[in-house]
Amino acid sequence: MISEFFNWIGRPEIAKTIELFLLFGVFIVVLIYVYTGKKRGKRLESYKDIPFLDDHDHVSTDANKEQVSKNESESRK
Repeated sequence: MISEFFNWIGRPEIAKTIELFLLFGVFIVVLIYVYTGKKRGKRLESYKDIPFLDDHDHVSTDANKEQVSKNESESRK
């Protein structure tokens, strides 16, 4: 019975369909992970400029600007 199952699941037309659904499920889980949580979204958004940064240059992103303004407002209090 188990060998019949493995023979059935090993057929290319079945295996491709199962692989498609598994990969689509993983894709949906990753999307849900990325787009839930405001802090995670801001942190991930700040990573968008990393490929363009040099070792000595640092381009400030929106998340960094928000953090700087937050620190400045806290220091004024």
